[in-house]
Amino acid sequence: MIQATNQETKAVYNATTSAAGVYALAQLPAGTYQLSNAMLGFMPFVQRNVKVAAAESLQVNLHLQDIQLNTLGDGREFFVFADTPHPASTGPAPRMPDGKPDLSGMWYQQRTVDPGKPEMKAWAEAIVKERAENHARDFPQSRCQPLGIILAPKLLPWKTVQTPTLLVIISEIDLTRQVFLDGRSHPKDWNPTWLGHSIGHWDGDTLVVDTTGFNDKAWFDGGGIPHTEKMHITERFRRLDLGHLDIEFTIEGPDTFIKPWVIKRAAELAPNDEIQEYVCTENERDREHMVGK
Repeated sequence: MIQATNQETKAVYNATTSAAGVYALAQLPAGTYQLSNAMLGFMPFVQRNVKVAAAESLQVNLHLQDIQLNTLGDGREFFVFADTPHPASTGPAPRMPDGKPDLSGMWYQQRTVDPGKPEMKAWAEAIVKERAENHARDFPQSRCQPLGIILAPKLLPWKTVQTPTLLVIISEIDLTRQVFLDGRSHPKDWNPTWLGHSIGHWDGDTLVVDTTGFNDKAWFDGGGIPHTEKMHITERFRRLDLGHLDIEFTIEGPDTFIKPWVIKRAAELAPNDEIQEYVCTENERDREHMVGK
């Protein structure tokens, strides 16, 4: 996906690729734009000051750098699979004995439907630029550290187990997460952690999850967008039917973002899959090659 952001109005326009690798933004209003990519598997790309005149057709050739170098088993086919919709049942969504939707299930990776457009303050933009220039050498997972609640379910399958008072989210590559549904509040004195502290409540058939108490270590994506301990994330989970789940993230951080950043995703049920054992440090051979520059 390529995004074109009007540098004056901040309006965002999205385009997805054709089979030939062509992105088309039809009837784009005249103005000066920033072009950027929001795709797994590629280094962040930004091209500023692209001028579009009225009634003009403009062709811009973009070179996206493959960060995996198409490594066998971890290259382009992996990212294509992760971002491709999977066939799934459209039968009725299951419900708990109290009538609330049951979100339990084994799910494929979360697919990005709308990546949103993070508007960052100057210090955060500087860090993103630095991490791009040093080839993301400080990416937490390169040290076998957690990915966090935004990135982990984007990369590998994940599982949800729901009870009336607790939702457990199990990631194949990350820490197990608890969302408390018993009406409790966030603790007043919480030691900041990778996953924060999550509480949930129902808004009709949508589970709204409120999470605070993060440390400042996790990355949102391979581009290295930073955050601080003041970050606040609201998630909305809605099971449309048996096999389809919509997820929306609203990310707030007044010292990092100019306005809330909204990401929309979807996931399909993976009834024949299961969480596999993942031990990052076992036979780990990557770190010595993460030299950056």
